[in-house]
Amino acid sequence: MTLPIWPYQTVGDSYRPAIVFLHGFMGAGSDWLFIAKQLADRFYCILPDLPGHGWNTDFSLTYPLDFAVIADGLRQLISRLGLKQVHLAGYSLGGRIALYTAVHFPQLITTLTIESASPGLEDEETRRSRAELDDQRAEQIMAEGIDAFVEQWYQLNLFQSLQAQPERLNAIKAERKKNDPRWAAKIIQDLSPGRQPPLWDRLDGLPMPTLLLAGVLDQTYTTMMAQIGQKISQAVVEIIPDAGHNVHLEQPDTFSQIVKAFLQN
Repeated sequence: MTLPIWPYQTVGDSYRPAIVFLHGFMGAGSDWLFIAKQLADRFYCILPDLPGHGWNTDFSLTYPLDFAVIADGLRQLISRLGLKQVHLAGYSLGGRIALYTAVHFPQLITTLTIESASPGLEDEETRRSRAELDDQRAEQIMAEGIDAFVEQWYQLNLFQSLQAQPERLNAIKAERKKNDPRWAAKIIQDLSPGRQPPLWDRLDGLPMPTLLLAGVLDQTYTTMMAQIGQKISQAVVEIIPDAGHNVHLEQPDTFSQIVKAFLQN
């Protein structure tokens, strides 16, 4: 069995340079619509739903997902669209997938934009512990339901900056609660950072210009982006004021301006 071609939305004219946006865990391609509209005067924006998200669930729950399978799915989507290369951007889970794809299919990627994402966990014990934690989270989703899980998920320190924007946070949680709990449980297990192949020793081989973004209120990923930036020869690191983990949601205008300037340069 092979996965179906990913469903996607587009914004902008197809004759313009193409940029593919990959969303985070429990998100959908539509999460990027505001950013895409900001960039559509210069770029053809492609917003796919990652496997297990949005409309991309037309395959068996028993199908094993890993980063190789998903990177190949992205490769097939790019081919199906008749594109030789794309600008690739990813947030959180989508950023982890974007990094993996850039390492394994560099010929497809013109530039790489990574927002609040990790190249993986190198320590074996840390990887094992994280995989066990995500297995427990999957069990929690199935036992308690998606609503309770979403409420607890957005209490994590990672999302503390959103507490100051209750209307926005409530809107996000309402969207995330639309996820099928079976798929959310599968994704958090199969694509756990504990099961992600670490890429740290491959970063110095990335040939494309790379933009690394994090919010200043997210100390974990401001440090992470700096560390990644030291590995990639053509990397630019941008730390965004008044933003936490989800920069493109919390500071969309600033995010759009920085990305547009990077791509145009």
